[in-house]
Amino acid sequence: MKIQRFASAFCLSTVVWTTAGCSMMEEQATPRVAQKNVTSPEQVNVSSKKVATDTKNQSPIELEKQAERITLGQTKTYDLSSLLSKHRLSIDPQYAYQNQIFYFDLQENKSTIYTYDTKRQHQKIVRATKHAIPMVTGTGALLLWVETERPSKTGVKWSIRQLNITTNQVKTLDTGESRFNTSPPKIDVTSTRASWITQESTPQKMVSTIKTYSLKTGKITPLQSFILNTGKTRDGLFTYEHRDSDDGVTLYTSHYKNGKNVRVLETLDGAYKKEISGLIDFSRSGTYFALGTEGYAMFQPIGLNEQILNYSASSAQTTIDGIQFLSNTQVVFREGINQLMYADLKAKTVAPLTDFEELVSFPLLQDGKLTYSITNGEKSTLHVVKLLPSN
Repeated sequence: MKIQRFASAFCLSTVVWTTAGCSMMEEQATPRVAQKNVTSPEQVNVSSKKVATDTKNQSPIELEKQAERITLGQTKTYDLSSLLSKHRLSIDPQYAYQNQIFYFDLQENKSTIYTYDTKRQHQKIVRATKHAIPMVTGTGALLLWVETERPSKTGVKWSIRQLNITTNQVKTLDTGESRFNTSPPKIDVTSTRASWITQESTPQKMVSTIKTYSLKTGKITPLQSFILNTGKTRDGLFTYEHRDSDDGVTLYTSHYKNGKNVRVLETLDGAYKKEISGLIDFSRSGTYFALGTEGYAMFQPIGLNEQILNYSASSAQTTIDGIQFLSNTQVVFREGINQLMYADLKAKTVAPLTDFEELVSFPLLQDGKLTYSITNGEKSTLHVVKLLPSN
C-alpha cells in the first residue's frame, strides 16, 4: 500500500506543499522456531487451499501483451501542480476514505500528513510533528502511521499512531525501540484488522513478533513470534517483510541453519512456501500469488490446477512492484517507475493502464476506487478511477 516496499528499511519520499488552489478535469509452512500462536478466526483467515511448492516441472505461460491502453472505469483527474513548491516531487496517495486522499511529507526536522478533499478541491494538514513519519496507511475510517524519534545511542524509538477520521481522535497503539540495526515496524491493513512486526533485539538474539489490531474489538494480539540467535553462528528465523490481506498473512523470511541462509516466501497458515531470492514485491489474492522481481512478474495459482503465469518486463533490469489485486484474477502493478499495467489472469493478457510517464506512484485500491499519481516535470496529477462493477 505504500513508496516503502521492498526492503528491511523504509524508502522515504518527500513532498513539499503550498496552500495554492488546484483544478480538476473529468475524465504455511512456517518453521516451528520458538513460536507462540494466539489466533482467532477474526484475526487470521486460515485458508483450506494448499498449493504445491515444487513447480520445477511446470513451464510458465507468458501473458499475452496488448498494445492498447485499458480503461477500468470512470476517471477523475486532479491537477495538483500548484500545491507543490520548489521541489519536483510526486504526490503518492497512501490512503483514501470517502472524498479524502491522504499523503505525507517527510523532511529532516519535520513530518506532515496532508489530506486532499476531491469534492471540495481543498488540502489541509492532518498531522504535523518534529518526528519522522516513514509510512502512512489506513483502513475503514482509521488513519494509521509510524512515528520515529531521532536515533540515540541505544536505537530508534518508534510509535504507531491512529486517527479516527469520524471523531478526529488520535491515540497511540504501540511503542518500542529498534536496536542493533533493526527497522521500525511497517503497518499493513485488511478490511478487518491492521498488523505489524516488532523486533526486540539483544547482542545474542532477535525476537520478531507479528501483532494484529482488530478494528472490531480495538485489541492488539501477539499472533506469532520467531527467534533468530545472533551469536557466532546465526540460527533461526528473521522476518524481512510481511503482507496482510483478507486471505491471510504472508511473510518474506530468512532461515538460518548450520551457517547457511535461505530466503523463503511463506504464508502463516501453511498454504504456501517457496524459496526465492531477489524478491522486490509480493501480494496475494484468494487464488493467486503475485511475485514482483527484477525483469519479470510471476503469478502462481493457489489450490488451482493451473500453470504459473509470467510477465516479462521491457528489460531484464526493470523492476516490478506496487502489486495490487482488484479481484482474484485481476491485478495492477507498476513496471519500473514509469507505467502501470493491468493483468487479466483468467484471459492470460496484460495491457497498459497508463502511458509511459516520467514517474508513476504505486496504485492504491480502497472503497472500489483505484488511485495513483503521475509526475511529469513540474506537473503532478492525481487520478481516481471508480472501478466498474465487473472489475
